[in-house]
Amino acid sequence: MRLTVLSFCLVLTLALTVGGCGIKPSKVSPPPGVSKDSFPQVYPDPSTDPKPVPQSSPQPAPQAESPKPQ
Repeated sequence: MRLTVLSFCLVLTLALTVGGCGIKPSKVSPPPGVSKDSFPQVYPDPSTDPKPVPQSSPQPAPQAESPKPQ
């Protein structure tokens, strides 16, 4: 019984390891319902990705007033 469970776990581990190799397919179809799509594409899409706004020179933070002695 113990050898059977060990063999099953070993086969399962081997199958999951080989199955997770991540072989890329040579051609990928677009999702159903899409008329025209350039799939796969670069992420993020440069045509719709907003450009970063340049930051102005840093301004000093306002200083808190020290309590006045009484």
